[in-house]
Amino acid sequence: MKFSCTQANLNKGINLVGKIVSAHGTLPILNNILLTTDSGRVKISATDLEIGINTWIGAKVESEGSITIPARLIQEFINTNNDETVSLKLENTTLNLASKKYKANIKGIDASEFPVIPNIKKNVFAEISATDLGKALSQVAFASAIDETRPVLMGVLFKFEKNELKVVATDSYRLAEKTIKLEKPPVRDAQLIMPQRAILELNRVLSGQEGKVEMYLEENQILFVLGEIEFTSRLIEGSFPDYTQIIPQKNTTEAIISKDDFANSIKMASFFARESANNIKLKIGKEELQIVAASPQIGDNISSLNAKVTGPVMEISFNAKFILDFLNVINAEKVSISSSDKASPAVFRAAGDNDYVYIIMPLRIEE
Repeated sequence: MKFSCTQANLNKGINLVGKIVSAHGTLPILNNILLTTDSGRVKISATDLEIGINTWIGAKVESEGSITIPARLIQEFINTNNDETVSLKLENTTLNLASKKYKANIKGIDASEFPVIPNIKKNVFAEISATDLGKALSQVAFASAIDETRPVLMGVLFKFEKNELKVVATDSYRLAEKTIKLEKPPVRDAQLIMPQRAILELNRVLSGQEGKVEMYLEENQILFVLGEIEFTSRLIEGSFPDYTQIIPQKNTTEAIISKDDFANSIKMASFFARESANNIKLKIGKEELQIVAASPQIGDNISSLNAKVTGPVMEISFNAKFILDFLNVINAEKVSISSSDKASPAVFRAAGDNDYVYIIMPLRIEE
């Protein structure tokens, strides 16, 4: 194997796939990335056995071949190398790298030992905007569970129906659902669950990308293709709970408030709620919303915000962190909070946006 390419292209490709490589992999080969010449280009691959990423870069290929190289070492070398082009030549299992000012020899492992990344690129299942998918993932992934006793809740549900995709996550204390229009309707209605880590990595890969994402589906794998990038993930087995039962169809009280003012007030209240399990109270009045936090150990805090309120006054308690998580992923001037009583789930939305819903179960506080 012998090829040359620009430092910028090689750096971009290695950084894209290298993020999924664990420095403490159980198998030495999983610490490596795979370099393969492929029809006048170079394919760069990485996998942790649950996630796999392939990307292609342009290169001047003089001879074919493949090798796996320690991801961290080549990533550091290429990141630091500021020469315009880099030449790479394989001798046995050692990769020789040379540029105008720098040379290095990196010992690798034969490519035959690298795990096979499933190739399920057969028939496109559905297509979606990369921007829309990335936004949806960032707005729901944080609501996944971290409790391993219910593996299905440690993932994110993809629910394909007609020309829509619903992306859903819940940890049983809160739930986030985002609905997206598909660029190409699915071959059939389907539901699948992706692990949260895969979702976070896919969102990173999609960051700043534009264009259409093609989705390919098999029984226990899903593949996303965007230009020169392929992202494969295993799926979680099991059935996602029927979450629609907990989404209130109608609430008696709604308050609409400035998102920025609300975020600042919740953040301030959280400072005083640390000693009381992040418990804060929202008091919805006739024309205002009060955010109250109190701790016997450190003191208390009250913020008052102007609000457009419909329905009766209400007091309801929440975990402040759950509200901040919602506010951190919403880009809107105003947000809406609605509920029926202090014991019912509350619905948080960007005001006027029905494509995203965030549900928080209230805290039960002894009076």
